[in-house]
Amino acid sequence: MKAIAARRKREEEAEFLKLNTTSNPTELDILTFALHLLDPSCPAQTTAATLLERHGKLSDVFDTPAQILAECPGVGPRLASALAAYPDLFRAYMESKNQARTRIVDTKTAFAAVQNKFFGRKTEIVVLLILDSKGYLKYMGIVNEGSVHGVPIYIRQIARLCLLYDADAVYLAHNHPSGNCTPSRQDIQTTKEIELALSGIDVILSDHFIFTDEDYLSMRATGVLQKLRHDIATLKRQIIT
Repeated sequence: MKAIAARRKREEEAEFLKLNTTSNPTELDILTFALHLLDPSCPAQTTAATLLERHGKLSDVFDTPAQILAECPGVGPRLASALAAYPDLFRAYMESKNQARTRIVDTKTAFAAVQNKFFGRKTEIVVLLILDSKGYLKYMGIVNEGSVHGVPIYIRQIARLCLLYDADAVYLAHNHPSGNCTPSRQDIQTTKEIELALSGIDVILSDHFIFTDEDYLSMRATGVLQKLRHDIATLKRQIIT
C-alpha cells in the first residue's frame, strides 16, 4: 500500500511540474502550481478555483491582503501570508535581475529602470534615480513612503543624496494608487520646488514620472516640466530686474 501511495504521489507531483513546460498555462494552472509548491497537503486545484472565483484574476488573488485570503477554505494564515508575499518577491526578483550597471539615456530607459519599484504597491512611494555625467545609474531607492492618499517629498533629503552621489542628473517617480496618473496641484508645485532647488546645485531634473497600476505619466513628455522651467526662468529674470 505504501508503494502504491508513493507512486501516486510521484505521479501527482509530475503532473504539477508539467506546468514548467506547458506553453500556455491558465491562471488556474499557475495558482494551482503555486499552492502545491507552498503546501503539498493543500487541495490545490479546488482551493485555486475558489480563490479565483472569489477574487477575480490571478493578480487580484496575489494583491488581496493575507487576512482575507486566510478566510478561504483550504488556505489558512500561513499559506495566505505566502500568497500575499508574491508581489514583493516578484518585485525583488525584477530589481535583482536589472542590477547590472544601467545607463539611462532617455525617458524610455528611465521608465524601464524604475517601473518595477511600483509593482503591487498599495501606498504612495517616492523613488529617486541619480545619474552620473555619462548617464550611469549611481543610486535608485525609495526616499519616502506615505499612505494611499499621498506622500510628502522632502527636498532637503533629495538634495543631500545628490551631493553625496555627486549627481549630474536625476529622475523622480511616485505613484497614485487611486489609478489616476494626472499630476495634482501639489505634484506640480513640489516638482517646481525641486527643479528650483536642484538648479542651485547644478543638478538636472530630467523627468518626474507618476505611476498607476495600468499607466504612467511623464512630466517631460507632457510638457509640464518645460513649463515649470519657463516659469522659474521668468521669475528669476523678474527678481534680477
